[in-house]
Amino acid sequence: MPTSDYPIEVRRMESREENSWDEYVFRAPDSSHSHLSGWRRVVARSYGHASRYLWAHHNGGVVGVLPLIVMRSFFIQRTLVSMPFLDDGGICADSDSVKTQLFADALRLYEDEKAGSLDLRHRHRIRLDLPRAGDKLVMILDLAKSAEDLWKDFDPKLRNQVRKASKSGLTASWSAKDDLVDFYDVFAANMRDLGSPVHSRGFFEALLNEFPDSAKIMLVRKDTLAIGGAICLLFKDTMTVPWASSLREFFSLCPNNLLYWEMIRWGCENGYRRFDFGRSSPNSGTYHFKKQWGAREDPLHWQCVVRTARGVPVSPGNNGKFKWVVKSWSRMPLSLTKWVGPLVRGQISN
Repeated sequence: MPTSDYPIEVRRMESREENSWDEYVFRAPDSSHSHLSGWRRVVARSYGHASRYLWAHHNGGVVGVLPLIVMRSFFIQRTLVSMPFLDDGGICADSDSVKTQLFADALRLYEDEKAGSLDLRHRHRIRLDLPRAGDKLVMILDLAKSAEDLWKDFDPKLRNQVRKASKSGLTASWSAKDDLVDFYDVFAANMRDLGSPVHSRGFFEALLNEFPDSAKIMLVRKDTLAIGGAICLLFKDTMTVPWASSLREFFSLCPNNLLYWEMIRWGCENGYRRFDFGRSSPNSGTYHFKKQWGAREDPLHWQCVVRTARGVPVSPGNNGKFKWVVKSWSRMPLSLTKWVGPLVRGQISN
């Protein structure tokens, strides 16, 4: 515990210090994959955003980290985000006093950068004098049981949907990095249909290159055609699925059910304890899909400091410059969304 004899020192992390940063992340109890230093290279290589990684030292040791990305956008003011495109990555520290010090230094950086907002995405509740921003939550399935016992606990309807996918000739398996193009074609089509700008393929390439041991692709195929897929992140005892999609024309064959079951089964067999389905809005379609697996709700404690006249966060969803894009996106040719989408998506932190 920090004392007055040894004050907390917060400073920027340098590139040569990444190993020490990651050593702390792996041992910190509340850390996640989002805190790893490699994400700053993923974001820089794919979208060109700069990073400001703050870490706290006390008595010669690391006691806390806060990765921050400086996002510049045509649509909204410059923002400081920890972490963009991910569910969490906010302040991670050994004590409340360290968390408070990291927040104070983040505020100073926010002023220095003249940013419009400071967006902190905490996985767990942090004692800061800030309201919770939004109502997003993650859905967590505990993998304490064997795959067979977990299967028996599933609703009969869910089990039948997985069986239907198999009987329809669908297969699901982990794929090599070279199969990213198949995943991306499915993912881009689904994002277009949902009216959402798609990440660049370069974003996923950078992710797989940066984390070869902890980022995996699973694909669902009908014969040789990829009709569904997911990117899964592995960290400590947890599997997390931030990105998953299937082609709408094959929904009747239940590809998503087979996709998630095969990842869950693999997790049980390989010693993982938690399966994180990723972010959802309460009572949305994705929420109910995840709930049927027996997943429990776990709210995300996002907090935001905003520099606006009314104190209301400005986001692409309520920004007039962006609304026309959302409305027309699903009617655009897929090839055009693959080109234009990343130009927009790279400027949206969610």
